[in-house]
Amino acid sequence: MTETLSWSADSDVRSPGDQGVRDPAGRRFDEPLGLERSMTLPEEALRLRVAMSHLGESGSYPDPAPAWDLMPRSVGPAGRVIVSAGDMARFARMHLDGGLAPDGTRVLSADAVAAMRHREVDVPDKWTVSADGWGLGWTLYDWDGITGYGHDGAAIGQYAYLRVVPHANLALVLMTNGGAARLLYADLFRDLLAELADVTMPAPFAPATTPPPIDLAPLLGTYRREGVVVTVSRDDDGAPHMRYEFVDDMADMSPPLEMNLEPVTETVFAASGAGPSFSEDYMPVVFSTLTNGTQVCYLGMRATPKVA
Repeated sequence: MTETLSWSADSDVRSPGDQGVRDPAGRRFDEPLGLERSMTLPEEALRLRVAMSHLGESGSYPDPAPAWDLMPRSVGPAGRVIVSAGDMARFARMHLDGGLAPDGTRVLSADAVAAMRHREVDVPDKWTVSADGWGLGWTLYDWDGITGYGHDGAAIGQYAYLRVVPHANLALVLMTNGGAARLLYADLFRDLLAELADVTMPAPFAPATTPPPIDLAPLLGTYRREGVVVTVSRDDDGAPHMRYEFVDDMADMSPPLEMNLEPVTETVFAASGAGPSFSEDYMPVVFSTLTNGTQVCYLGMRATPKVA
């Protein structure tokens, strides 16, 4: 099988090109792990087969994205990691082996491996990647008592998924470059995790069968983080509505998205209309307040503070 490269955005695998990637002690990951198809710059990928991003509406044949790399370098390493599925699996293998490479070389200390799996915070949005908490880099999972960890990544038209289940000595890697990636991940991993690790994934995210009463007024307004502005308002019928817009250096990544918000709870909504680049079915939108009193809206698990 020929390995092609795909984006693995937001990954903690900052894998090497010519410069390599170093852990805090300065040791390289690439040589002891045998990572030969991992890098952080598009120009480093020119010597290899590379998967082009594809965009398109559900049910239609996808078209190539207007550019392979639409993420500005300033967001690195988010969206800046280029890696093959095989290299990602080798990295996961090292974590399953407690930080050791196949030849016994210690790449990460046992303490560092344990710290990455230690639950540091809960996750307000428990649906986007189905996570229960965060460690130092890993998303952490508790499937009815079976624990695991992993990480997801996304760039325009490309998605990457990693799930590791220690008790089953299992690592699953999925990388895509177009189409209904999130639906493929849900169907494929649901079956594989059940068969190989006795894991039951949670039910797909969806609006409540009976919508709860909500007070929308405290949630209305403008939310902003670097490169993104979110506006929560009422539509002409008074129903919750959200506009998601890329701005500044990310302004050309996508036209503004207009989404309907269907309540799941008083602070959790299912957004429809996000388009295949973000979610083929429903995208979770979670409103919360940080400990310092800042109101935030979580989209794609990223906290976007309210500014007006």
